[in-house]
Amino acid sequence: MIIHLKNYKSYIIKMFAVILILFIFVNSICIYAKSSKNAFEREDNIVNVLYLLSIIDDKENLDKNVTRAEFAKMIVKSSKNRNKIVGESMETITNDVTVDNIYAGYIKEVLNKSYMITYVDGNFKPDRFVTYDDLSRAMLKLLSYTNEDFSGNKVTSMNLKYKSLDLDCGITKTFGEVLTKKDIIYGIYNTLKSKIKASDNFYGLSVFDKLKIDVDGELNADELIEGKLSGPIFTRNIEDFNNENYFLQYEVYINGIKSSINELDYDIGNYGYAILYFDNNNKILYSYTEREDISSPIRVLKGYVNGIYYSANNITTPYRVDIDLHKYYIENEDMKFAFSSLGTFKENDYIVYMTNKMNDVSTAYIDENGDKISKNDDIELYDGSIINAFNYYAIK
Repeated sequence: MIIHLKNYKSYIIKMFAVILILFIFVNSICIYAKSSKNAFEREDNIVNVLYLLSIIDDKENLDKNVTRAEFAKMIVKSSKNRNKIVGESMETITNDVTVDNIYAGYIKEVLNKSYMITYVDGNFKPDRFVTYDDLSRAMLKLLSYTNEDFSGNKVTSMNLKYKSLDLDCGITKTFGEVLTKKDIIYGIYNTLKSKIKASDNFYGLSVFDKLKIDVDGELNADELIEGKLSGPIFTRNIEDFNNENYFLQYEVYINGIKSSINELDYDIGNYGYAILYFDNNNKILYSYTEREDISSPIRVLKGYVNGIYYSANNITTPYRVDIDLHKYYIENEDMKFAFSSLGTFKENDYIVYMTNKMNDVSTAYIDENGDKISKNDDIELYDGSIINAFNYYAIK
């Protein structure tokens, strides 16, 4: 049989494309083989985990490249020394990283710990983009691997080990290639939920007290406001907790976004209240208000309980609640009990609640002319999940 060269080349190209697509697809789902979340929820959860842990400063521009200086900060924020003040340095680190570089302290830390290394010319090259090789080295070092664990070409050996541990799941690039911010987020997330070398301890749980692993074997962003935090505390005056400027020592977050005590004080004045959680170990104050921000992972709302719903298979535990015509699923076990017949909340109760969806609920029932419209079958109900709820009149 004679195969034309042109057709043969076309065949090879098509086969290569199919293999590449399959490689990327498998890589993107391998870390979630057991997860019940859909693809969008999975990615949103991963990004929120790193954001709420302050490893990344924002959730924007996930397709952009990340500089080595920016990556140095991410590494430190993922390490046991994350609370160490390394934003400034009193000395020149390398010829190309001087004291006036805002990342100098972070770069000094990653070089001292060998999470990153300089180039052969002794320069760090802080503005150069992060590659797969940079990521694999840093993450393996965080997991307590040392140079002695790798033979031959160290870079190749580390890359192969990194891949064998499935730490590159969700990453679309390979050895030597420049990574996007999303790739790096996946790489760090995978490391947080991996075991430390020669140990049964998960790295992320050993570094972050408030971090948990859910039944799917994944880190859960919702758990970050629970865990070992003090709260929830319903307050109408931040000064009740801020004697002698106590919170000057704390990082302050509003609805999952880094903010300030002054902004929180403004929100309390504007909305009348806030819900607080204290992480005293890490000196972080998580606060939640009615502030509207589509980029926030969590928000507080008020409303009347219109209906509480049970499934035919479980008539004692509710799975859904409607509040002001908005539909919420109840995933938290405590909240399932709270909305049950034995719990706190009944139909027609006026409640304050925290939800992990930030859609613009204020316009869910507004038509194109700006007029409010009534509920009907053509309207898509707001779909969210309640994290916590409070009886508004009981705490007023």
